[in-house]
Amino acid sequence: MSVPTGDPTLYNDDLAPLPHAKRKWGAFEIFNVWSNDIQSLFGYTLAATLFVSYGLNGWAVMGGIVLAGLIVQGLVNLTGKPSVRYGIPYPVMARASMGVRGAQFPALVRGIVAIFWYGVQTYFASTAIALLITALTGSSGGPMFLGMTVVGWLSYVIVAVFQVGLFLRGIDWITRYLNWAAPMVYVVMIALMVAIWVQAGGGL
Repeated sequence: MSVPTGDPTLYNDDLAPLPHAKRKWGAFEIFNVWSNDIQSLFGYTLAATLFVSYGLNGWAVMGGIVLAGLIVQGLVNLTGKPSVRYGIPYPVMARASMGVRGAQFPALVRGIVAIFWYGVQTYFASTAIALLITALTGSSGGPMFLGMTVVGWLSYVIVAVFQVGLFLRGIDWITRYLNWAAPMVYVVMIALMVAIWVQAGGGL
């Protein structure tokens, strides 16, 4: 008697429950995921526009960022708790409310959003690198091409290749990088906040 092969779109290594022995994430890793959700160059840019467009002071903007972070954390906890407890991915968990085939729709939407988010984050990160290069070298960035300078395009390719390389290394490498990079974001953010505070004469 042979067991029929399952549908690979419904069950594969990525959709199978993760055994307890392979669940290596703890509170620190989950905190870093949350930090990655709320701390981004796009978010910083949006916060900066609040100063210019609405004339808010620094404390109001910081309060808004903290409130948004708590809301994100609440939603992340709601959607992620079953996965943490039972080791099942979100596309499988969604089958309980949307059906086996219906659950593929939110998974598809998440994939589309991830593609756009990858592009946005890559652009903002490359812009930061391009500004650093031009500031250190005193260069103007070179001629424009499709809306970006040569240095801008070079920075974009560097960031994109780095991310793709990190993805290809697998989740363990991503976890190691996240555990190092996420805390460093707060170190740099606090240092910049103190520097801005001093330059502003102690007032935000």
